[in-house]
Amino acid sequence: VDASRPGYLLLTTKRGDRDALLIWSLAEQKAVGRYEFEQLVAIRSPAWMPDGNSIIFSGLAESGQADLYRLTLPDGKLTRLTDDIYLDTDPSPSPDGTRIVFASDRTSGGLDGAVNLFILRVATGDISQLTSGAWVDETPAWGSDGRIYFTSDRDSILNVFSTDTLGNGRRETSAWTAAFDADPLPDGRGLLVGGFHDLSWSVYLYPPDSAAHQEQFALGTPPAAGQWAEQARAAAPATASASPEPYRRRFTLDFAVGDAVFIPGYGGAQGVTFLMSDLIGDNLIYGSLASYQGQKLGSLFRNINATAIYLNQHHRVNWGIGGFRSRRDFYEGDLQPSYFETAAGGVGLIRYPLSAYSRIEATVVAEHSDRVDFTLPVDSPERVGWIASQYLSYVHDNSLWLPTGPIDGTRFSVTAGISSDFSNGRFDNFLLSADWRHYFRLGSQSAFAVRAMGFYSGGDRPIRINIGGTTGMRGYPEYGYIDGSRAYMLNQELRFPLLSHISLGTPLGELRFPGVQGAFFVDAGRAWFSQDDGRSLLGSYGMSFRFPIDLVAVLRLDIGRRFGSNHLEGYSLTPEQQKPGFVSFFFGYNY
Repeated sequence: VDASRPGYLLLTTKRGDRDALLIWSLAEQKAVGRYEFEQLVAIRSPAWMPDGNSIIFSGLAESGQADLYRLTLPDGKLTRLTDDIYLDTDPSPSPDGTRIVFASDRTSGGLDGAVNLFILRVATGDISQLTSGAWVDETPAWGSDGRIYFTSDRDSILNVFSTDTLGNGRRETSAWTAAFDADPLPDGRGLLVGGFHDLSWSVYLYPPDSAAHQEQFALGTPPAAGQWAEQARAAAPATASASPEPYRRRFTLDFAVGDAVFIPGYGGAQGVTFLMSDLIGDNLIYGSLASYQGQKLGSLFRNINATAIYLNQHHRVNWGIGGFRSRRDFYEGDLQPSYFETAAGGVGLIRYPLSAYSRIEATVVAEHSDRVDFTLPVDSPERVGWIASQYLSYVHDNSLWLPTGPIDGTRFSVTAGISSDFSNGRFDNFLLSADWRHYFRLGSQSAFAVRAMGFYSGGDRPIRINIGGTTGMRGYPEYGYIDGSRAYMLNQELRFPLLSHISLGTPLGELRFPGVQGAFFVDAGRAWFSQDDGRSLLGSYGMSFRFPIDLVAVLRLDIGRRFGSNHLEGYSLTPEQQKPGFVSFFFGYNY
């Protein structure tokens, strides 16, 4: 992004299968120019020329070459400034527009990863070297004092250095946690730099450092610009040939997460979830394996739940297939059985992205089900047969996340589906559901979050939903109590940071953990079946604390009070669960 022309922002955006240059008017709050180039697939580091009528940038061609280009406005004429095998990036014009400083690997050691700075004279195309060394010098910026400020890892930590046009340089920063992408202030008060501190990235004002200025360097006499030193490769043949190698899918494990829980007097549960993908991410494999056991819940092997899904994203229309085996023992209240079901089958899905944030999904499930109902008023409590289900969903998600969950944007989904019992020739159930969530950003780590959810299922054996728990109706049980085939729920909470991080001093050194997030919340909702329309409206309010553990889980502590109509009737809640005050501890990301 470049904002050196008053009133306009210059940035690169993704458009189709390649990048585009976008000019954004701050006054009009809209794009006033977009430029795409058929021969360029990627555009990096755009910058305005001082005349305000042309733009320079680094462009990657389909051949794999990264060169410097100049775009003249408004006619869109594109001029190639460099044309060679080297990687040329980060162009920055001089105040008079006659010279351009840029980073390139056209230096001694370039084949081994070295990148130095060079100056291009616009009128003649001549290139001269400005820095040298077996390190990476990048992101140069021409200051109003005539010096060129740049980032370098020459002391193994990213810091800012500067040089004049003859290669006489000095250190500008001595940050232990890195300083980079310097922008010199015009009044000489210092530099605006990017940096890492307190487990976060920020922009800092770095005042002039006279001690750092004592460390100086000079260009010396490097090899001529545009010549790689290849002493070790001198004996290599002048030409070589290679035969094309077809791409082979090799899957690697992206992540795997396991958990286990034990509840005295009831039983235990354990499971693992994993995701695998190929090199370019066009092929994904998702899998999960879990089970539970207990005195009243059955054995470990009887209750195995397993899922495996393959997703192909090679084309715009994504498709996937998979299989599953599930054991569902659904209870109401204090372990009163509602239904038991064992099912196994296959799933197929098609996903069509409408944009980077929206998609349509179609899912087909065929399963063999063995189910026994205890509470539903059905003609035959036991059902054995083949069930076919079809679902259609619209999903929109442009949310931004913190380690505890979303902090900005909108998430919305709506799903409709039907299920039919082909073996017994009857209609099984239908489903309509919608879930809308919006996050009003109040600060870098604070937001007001709103969620509205509706669920409606009917038919011979309608689908059930549970809305209790720390990610739903807080202060109410997680499973089997606040459930029904019809439900609605509204959640609101104000999220804010309490601690930026936590440090523990140990004999082996300091241990640092992410910070603690706080929230004030209010929940309201209701769940019911068609035959018990008299259930109460439930609600709760209070304060919550969230503590992320790396990328594994978020620990949650909720403290609050319950409220509701008709004394919370209709949900088989125990006297303890009906008390006004509650404290609950669980884990899970913010909604």
